Amino acid sequence: MKVAIIGGGVIGLCCAYYLDKQGYKVIVIDRNDITDGCSFGNMGYISPSHFIPLASPGIIRQGLKWML
Repeated sequence: MKVAIIGGGVIGLCCAYYLDKQGYKVIVIDRNDITDGCSFGNMGYISPSHFIPLASPGIIRQGLKWML
């Protein structure tokens, strides 16, 4: 079976990955280049309840620690 995923963000790519693992023929369609979008800006973190604004004191240093 063929499946088209509209949107190459974190969720779209995860869906495509798992559908491919199950044997589906998957194509991902996105209007932008793979490097565009907002996922790179928040390190792929998609839980809005845990989002801390970049302007918060010390958040850049803490963000680097979280990535280690």
